[in-house]
Amino acid sequence: MTEKKNNRKAVNLIVVAVIAVLALGLLILSQTMKDGKISPDEMLEKIAALPTQTPAPMSSAESGPSAAPTEKGENELAEGYVFIILNGAIYGIEPLGEERDVTVDQGSGIVNVIHLLPNGYYMASSTCDNQLCVGEGTVTLDNRQQRILGPCVYCLPHQLQLELVVPSATPDPNAPDI
Repeated sequence: MTEKKNNRKAVNLIVVAVIAVLALGLLILSQTMKDGKISPDEMLEKIAALPTQTPAPMSSAESGPSAAPTEKGENELAEGYVFIILNGAIYGIEPLGEERDVTVDQGSGIVNVIHLLPNGYYMASSTCDNQLCVGEGTVTLDNRQQRILGPCVYCLPHQLQLELVVPSATPDPNAPDI
């Protein structure tokens, strides 16, 4: 029984350490933006320029994946985009707007379902064992800077990161440093 407790503590420490490293990356990015070295639009362009990968088709109940931010109308961008990053590469970019589910199926039973809302998203389900990603809650345009994980939701066992990117956003000077 104590061996199970020790293993669980070790896993928890590893999860906390990984989250801390990811939070440090967000802090560095946030500080870079605050220093005026990069604008939010430039950040969106840099993220979109990252290498992409498609290990398995991504499906959505109402629409297919977007390879890049798509326009809602002529010269009208969505308020925000959910970047789906798998194994460190952009897997897809989904605009906010219509409420819908997006499924990331990596094969071998590795499946995550992201529920997109008009103003945010949350991890609806995952086939991972610990379900921490499902419990991370909803990221919205309003709360993305106040959450402990910022605009992100992480499924570490599946090496999946979700991030809400708002092209027109400016950093909130009252947001907590993470």
